[in-house]
Amino acid sequence: MDQKTLLPTTTPTTTTTTKPPLTPSNPNSSNQNGRDKHALRRFLVAVCLMVVVWILCGLDMDLDDNDVLSEWSLEQMPLTTINTFTVPTTDADVGGDADHELVPLEAHIMSKCPDARDCFRELVLPAMQRVHSKVNFTLSFIGTPTNGDDGVACKHGPEECLGNIIELCAQKLYPDPKIFLGFTMCLTKNYDEIPQRSLIEDCALEHAIDFDQLNQCATKDDGALGIGLLRDSVKRSADAGVTKSCTIRLDNEIFCIRDGGQWSDCPHGSSVNDLVLAVEKLYRRDL
Repeated sequence: MDQKTLLPTTTPTTTTTTKPPLTPSNPNSSNQNGRDKHALRRFLVAVCLMVVVWILCGLDMDLDDNDVLSEWSLEQMPLTTINTFTVPTTDADVGGDADHELVPLEAHIMSKCPDARDCFRELVLPAMQRVHSKVNFTLSFIGTPTNGDDGVACKHGPEECLGNIIELCAQKLYPDPKIFLGFTMCLTKNYDEIPQRSLIEDCALEHAIDFDQLNQCATKDDGALGIGLLRDSVKRSADAGVTKSCTIRLDNEIFCIRDGGQWSDCPHGSSVNDLVLAVEKLYRRDL
């Protein structure tokens, strides 16, 4: 018998799996899930809005704090930033009273002296920004009257005498300290270039000063007017016993001296706040 592959003679058994009947969905449960998702979205949106508001409020507080710092801590700023004289636009910012007696504040300088530059930059200008409406500011000069010719000798030579005269003419023609003090600081920043015409023209233009008027003041009557202003100013310093540039006097008393790159003879302190507080105290003494 030939060998043949024998097929199974039994019929395969087919297994039928019966699926359980489907349970109909509950419509109430579906609606509840939708409401839960909607509530969750609203909660997340609310949280995001709160975070945004908190960040914005924080930034606003930081800006306000910086504004106060810049206004009341000028002596903390880098010295190179205190190079011009600007003041608040209203007296309300500094508390001045137009009918109140002003406190005498005076700076005695030499126009080509580096201590005058430092004195203005570190103390006079930042203090004036805060109390300009409460003081009567005067700029005076230091020199030696010469006998016989009604002249003046200046420590740093004839060029300094001319620089002194130019700054005195600015004070005479433009008595507002915002103008003549700003102009003087502009020159003093480059004291070694005084009295070069280009420097004077640039500073005059920057502070809205008529250069021709300055020139006429300095040279009128063959220079007699300018020399007269300088002699009077030098005599004022001498009568006050002032010999060092820069000497700051408050209420006709020495407040502080800048000499040789150092502050000295400052019984009330040499900071901007010290000078401001001293002015405030004197200003309110008659109130």
